[in-house]
Amino acid sequence: MKDTTAAVMARYLEGEGVEYVFGVPGAHVLPFYDGLYRATSIKPVLTKHEAGGAFLAYGYAAATGRLGVCCATVGPGATNAVTGVAAAHMDSVPVLVVTGQVGTKSFGRSAHQEATGHGRCVDQVALFRNVTKMSVMLTDKEMVSRTVRTALRVAQSGRPGPVHLAFPSNIQLEKVEEDILPPAAYRPLDSVSIPEPDTVESLCGLLYEAENPALLLGYGAARLACDATLVDFVERLQIPVATSGKAKGIFPEDHPLSLGCLGLRGSKAANTYLREGIDVLLVLGTDLSEMTSHAWDPKLTPSKALIQVDIDPNEIGKNFPVTVGVVADAAATVRALETCLRTRPPKPARDLGAVKRATQYYEEDESFSDAVPMKPQRLMRELRSALPRDTVVFGDMGNTYSWILRYFQSYPEGMNFLPSGLACMGSSVAACIGAKLGKPEAPVVCICGDGDFLMTGMEVLTAVEYRVPVVWIVLKNNRLGLIHDAQALSYQGRYCATMFGEVDFVAIARAFGAVGERVERPDEVGPVVRRALEQDGPVVVEAVIDADEKFPLTSRATAMKDSVGLPRVIDSLSVESVRALFKMFRDKEK
Repeated sequence: MKDTTAAVMARYLEGEGVEYVFGVPGAHVLPFYDGLYRATSIKPVLTKHEAGGAFLAYGYAAATGRLGVCCATVGPGATNAVTGVAAAHMDSVPVLVVTGQVGTKSFGRSAHQEATGHGRCVDQVALFRNVTKMSVMLTDKEMVSRTVRTALRVAQSGRPGPVHLAFPSNIQLEKVEEDILPPAAYRPLDSVSIPEPDTVESLCGLLYEAENPALLLGYGAARLACDATLVDFVERLQIPVATSGKAKGIFPEDHPLSLGCLGLRGSKAANTYLREGIDVLLVLGTDLSEMTSHAWDPKLTPSKALIQVDIDPNEIGKNFPVTVGVVADAAATVRALETCLRTRPPKPARDLGAVKRATQYYEEDESFSDAVPMKPQRLMRELRSALPRDTVVFGDMGNTYSWILRYFQSYPEGMNFLPSGLACMGSSVAACIGAKLGKPEAPVVCICGDGDFLMTGMEVLTAVEYRVPVVWIVLKNNRLGLIHDAQALSYQGRYCATMFGEVDFVAIARAFGAVGERVERPDEVGPVVRRALEQDGPVVVEAVIDADEKFPLTSRATAMKDSVGLPRVIDSLSVESVRALFKMFRDKEK
């Protein structure tokens, strides 16, 4: 086959099963878009901003496990996309970023939007290098096919992540003779790393002999969400399970052995149980980050053994010393352990009922409040009741992230996606559209704050134009809640740049061509959400919440003062901080 290099790249993407390319075209990427049009069935999706394109690609890849693709023109298009690509990098999501570049004969001559790194030009390849697994420029037609195959292999092998290819406009138009190879010819279709049999037997013995073990699941174990092996393994071992925030929902949170999310914003059950008397802790696919580990709380160190399994050797022992470190795929490790455990009698049933009752597991008082404005805790409960079990939920950042972690029960049939690695506000507002395009059969809902929505809410227009039926639940309190609360608790109420004026999100939605609804009372939530799910297009639901409700403080929150830059506790005392401290001690929050 003889065609342009741009068309050859497009055909390789089609061979990978790519369905969409998200982004905003510019003159320097028109040959690539023409290749998509002429040579493939891939559908370009025009987003309203290049960052939106990157977030849609992230959402598509996160929800499907397949490669997401976004495209941006040279210079400002590429710089606009960086945040979304960095989010994919931090969360190990496979995304291919294609950017344009000026023609090679114009390099170093101050060409329009040039981004080659010559003189004062932005160096586009260098810009992406630290937020991708690979960032290169295609400067020769003969290298295009080989480099595209390398990029596709790198993005989807080992620890997944984004890759970047900068494509000069003249090289895109060069013609080459090329037979498109199938994916199996240039990358492993199953790159699972399996632990050695002796290692499996050793781990099995440690876990089986433990008196008070616990399992902490991270996002690296996400492939277990729809695999019955995980539940079989947990039940055979009778091991209590907690997850990191990003892994929320991998294990069903209504299971008797579930403790919910571990972390500063996690459940009281997990936070209490995993820091009191654990003898063996099995950590799968998480690096025990600051938020998950309560700012690296020494109380998480088990008395006998910490076992850490991760596909990335750089994560082993990074934050806590390990007894056994295993470089392997988390899902493959669980399957191997479950097989090993079959040779032993199942462990006696472990009853966590007392722990859950004592910590009000998904039963905290505020979740039942009839107060108006609505308590966000009650809103989470009403949303969980109204949404089908297989709903794919994208949660945005700020306080919304916290309300979801602790008060919204999650299940593997739908999963939660919380882009918390980079933790950029507005990411899920856009990413949910890509997720719905990738999983059209599943209900997809984004739960976000009003500050989140104001950052990337223009992408609702993208959903309108492509008839993508996503539901946004916008928690409205007219402020950047998390930062406003920090000013209340740590800066004695000296509020600065955290509040904004009244915004009518219902009117915005309707102006975009979407359906707009408003809920102000708990009993309104269920009917409105169920009606929204029946629509064949996008719906924005404005949910008015109590602006003064604060997330419960934990004693370990003060350990973050150095990394976040909080004042000393003695310099933070105020009526608000004293109230928060009183509630913490009243609820025995640790």
